[in-house]
Amino acid sequence: MENLFQYFPLLFVAVGILIVLGLIAGIVGSRRFVRRAQRVPGVVSDVRTTFTGQGEHLRARQRPVLTFTTVEGREITTEAATTSGLGVGNETEVLYDPRNPTRAVPAADAGGGHGAIVVGVIVVAIGLAFFAGFTAFSGSSGPSGFGEDDRQSQCEMQQADGSFAPIDCPPDLDLGE
Repeated sequence: MENLFQYFPLLFVAVGILIVLGLIAGIVGSRRFVRRAQRVPGVVSDVRTTFTGQGEHLRARQRPVLTFTTVEGREITTEAATTSGLGVGNETEVLYDPRNPTRAVPAADAGGGHGAIVVGVIVVAIGLAFFAGFTAFSGSSGPSGFGEDDRQSQCEMQQADGSFAPIDCPPDLDLGE
């Protein structure tokens, strides 16, 4: 339990891996959507702004409301699944899911997400660096918590039958190392 702290940086590694896997899944899903989506002309008929946070942490997300006509001739008005900087009245190509036409995005916003993977990789790298640093600092070479030097400096006590049993060395004992 005393060596539990040295494994704490592995939490960074785990979180980083989860971030990377989640982003990869999102990119794969986005590409799958783009492959099956229909592309049609559309227009931004409104912009819906939602706010999250408070005070200096208040953030606004603007999602365009897209109006377009499907390949089958149905007129659809729906809020985009992504945020965008498009303003009201802007014409844009729209990608929509033919099975669910209300799932639509401006074509220019359909890809992306690759840059965010870098964040996950950085978190993994930081975790591994901290783990390596803690491991080197503690002198541990494995899960037992004892490195080669620790095993050589173990103390022994001679038993009544003449055998020797390992014991913890007294903390003030100078082993001359």
